Amino acid sequence: MILPTRDCVFALMLIAAATAISLQANATPIKGAGVAAVSAAPAKPASVATAHTSAAPDDDDEDTPPLKPGESYRLLGFRISGSKHIDVHALVTALPQHIGDPISDAQIKADSDTIKKALTALHVHFAEVTTSILQRVGPGHLTLVVWDIQHIDAFSGLPYQGFWTFDGQTFSGNKALTNQQLEKAIDLKPGERVREGALSDAITGMEQAYDKVFPGQKVKIGGKLKLKAKPVRVATFEWQITEPSTK
Repeated sequence: MILPTRDCVFALMLIAAATAISLQANATPIKGAGVAAVSAAPAKPASVATAHTSAAPDDDDEDTPPLKPGESYRLLGFRISGSKHIDVHALVTALPQHIGDPISDAQIKADSDTIKKALTALHVHFAEVTTSILQRVGPGHLTLVVWDIQHIDAFSGLPYQGFWTFDGQTFSGNKALTNQQLEKAIDLKPGERVREGALSDAITGMEQAYDKVFPGQKVKIGGKLKLKAKPVRVATFEWQITEPSTK
């Protein structure tokens, strides 16, 4: 909802619990002119979407013959993008295939399922993980497999898409971890560019930090995203944390 205020300030509520893929939005009035609140939450994992992409224009297709029955790709490597809070090297080296190995579509699908499970265990809240199979032009079917983490969070429903400048964050309710420890876990500095996925990934960082303090227990993380569109696009986060009882 856009209100006719000069600064176009938006406050969007987000909840750390995983929900369905579709963004859930429930308008809730908040005191104060020019402010709207929308409830939003990171989505549950969805099925993997796969894209086969040639690394060359269509005119060069004759230089990249299709796989024949019984043939496999030859692996150039794996890549994962979309989160600050994952160890890509650890995730891909745990897969059964390595650089130079033959790999089939079925094996890539199985690897994708493995990656999704590993991401979920790391508290990565994704709506979808896309799988791209990038094949180098020429013989040998040399192929790079790329997984891209797609997020849905409070940024997703904004009328203004693209990047915003991060201007800081505040915390309330945290006792077991200090503000400085949470800021380090989130790994965002004022002046950095943020967009869709920044809130979701910030929650991932905090949940991973709390795992070390409250292993196996749920920490509720909610917050407000405040945006100021003029004179520059600025985003600030306000986090509300409910830690498990220590009694």
